Amino acid sequence: MPDIRPPDDAARFALTPRQRRLRVVTLTVLVLVGAMVAVGVRAPFFRSAGSPAVRALAREALVARRGNRSVRPAALRASRAVRVRLIAIYLYWTCCILLTTSLFVLAWLDMREVQRKLARARRDIWRGIAEEQRRRRPES
Repeated sequence: MPDIRPPDDAARFALTPRQRRLRVVTLTVLVLVGAMVAVGVRAPFFRSAGSPAVRALAREALVARRGNRSVRPAALRASRAVRVRLIAIYLYWTCCILLTTSLFVLAWLDMREVQRKLARARRDIWRGIAEEQRRRRPES
């Protein structure tokens, strides 16, 4: 009985270029997210509430605006600084969350590529069986 296995079993389990590319990108994004979370948790910029003097001036600007009074330039600058800082923190964590979400997309793409590879291997096995049956069948 002839052997119907493909000659190189290792080739069947080798990564395709697309799988390799997806896994490299996934690893890169994963390392980037890990680094961003470590920086976000440890950096004083993200943890502290800022300088007490700046916070007091920003609060003064907020109270002055609510009371329709004039705002000192220093208080206005402090208010803008606090807003910019909050926007920067928001954008940083939004970027981190989006990168984490992209890991799910990359995992789905990799899983789809594995399923395609499995379907190709299954198709090749069935083709090999069909060819073997054709060769065994006596010609009528």
